[in-house]
Amino acid sequence: MILATVSSDAGFRRDVHAALDAHLRVEAAWDLSYEEISRLRGIESGQKVIVIIDFSDFARAMPAARAVDGRPLVASIAVGAGSTRDEVVRLMQVGVRDVLPNFTFRDILQAANRAAASLGCAGELIADLYAFVPAKPGCGASTVATYTTAMVASGAEDPVLLLDFDIRLGVTSFLLKAEGGKTIVDALLYAGRIDDDLWASLVCQLGNLHLLGSGPVDFSSPVAPETFSELLDFAVRRYSTVAVDLPGSMEQYESEVLMRAKHIFLVCTPDVGALHVARRKTGWLRELRLTDKVSVVLNSLDRRSAFSVGEIERIIQLPVRYQLPPSSKELARAAEHGAILAGSSPLAKQIALIAGAMASSRSVVKKNNPVRRFVEYFSISAARKAEESS
Repeated sequence: MILATVSSDAGFRRDVHAALDAHLRVEAAWDLSYEEISRLRGIESGQKVIVIIDFSDFARAMPAARAVDGRPLVASIAVGAGSTRDEVVRLMQVGVRDVLPNFTFRDILQAANRAAASLGCAGELIADLYAFVPAKPGCGASTVATYTTAMVASGAEDPVLLLDFDIRLGVTSFLLKAEGGKTIVDALLYAGRIDDDLWASLVCQLGNLHLLGSGPVDFSSPVAPETFSELLDFAVRRYSTVAVDLPGSMEQYESEVLMRAKHIFLVCTPDVGALHVARRKTGWLRELRLTDKVSVVLNSLDRRSAFSVGEIERIIQLPVRYQLPPSSKELARAAEHGAILAGSSPLAKQIALIAGAMASSRSVVKKNNPVRRFVEYFSISAARKAEESS
């Protein structure tokens, strides 16, 4: 693996080496100025490279990021950038996945470790990742995500994972009657230190559906964006299919999930407020260049809607692919028993269509059940050691 540092500031390059030399094993180190980025374009196709770019001069640094955009074995880290949403979007558009607003030895080391881990797993089969995002709260994205993923799991040979990244208003645990166990909040607290033993004690198993569900409603502590990335990195290498329920607040960690997702389901209701926000979300997704992998799920659509489907598509500026009928009684019965949707109701048929689209593209390479030997993996001591070291 090669470590390339791009800056015209010799002090920046020196500090990067001071932070990493004793911790990161590399076969070569390239110290490049902004004028020497042509060397990045000459990276061999099979060579793994970590590129750390000094963005104190944003305009001069961007060509370095563009030079390695689209290279699967190159991981780019932007330092001194990302202070605004516009900067984060621009960096993601050129393939940068790790953005550090400030230079600290700790942050550089952690980012380099994440990059090295991702490159070490390059070529390994990772999960098909699906993201469910609401136009606005209350559109039913969590409900759609929960019942669709459960339906995928019911027909899969290997386990399917659902992650509830709506850590403050998530309802997945409630819908599946999985309350009282470990939650996504517990998993995020251990992110970066999770191993198979600890994972088995965190994930809730509901048949073939594995769940890290919603946490306590009063949770308000800030969670660093890289924590979500670390948890997702662990998950996608242990499952063939992973679904993520997002809050839709357009935070940095959501952008990363959407960038990594194989497909995105934008869930919207036909009321004026939701359609207005959905149009804004379309703009956000277009900025990230993701609209080609978005399916609009129109939830609670009935004949009394003020807008036709065609009018809704013109407002949202994306085609509607799925139309879910209002089924409050059916959903209430399912939530009461923690059951998944089944049968031939209009709602179940539409959920089955979404689940079928996910299942049909699932990788044919089978992975071992990450918690197959649950009794052997389950370890109170492992969780306790992690807690003591925190």
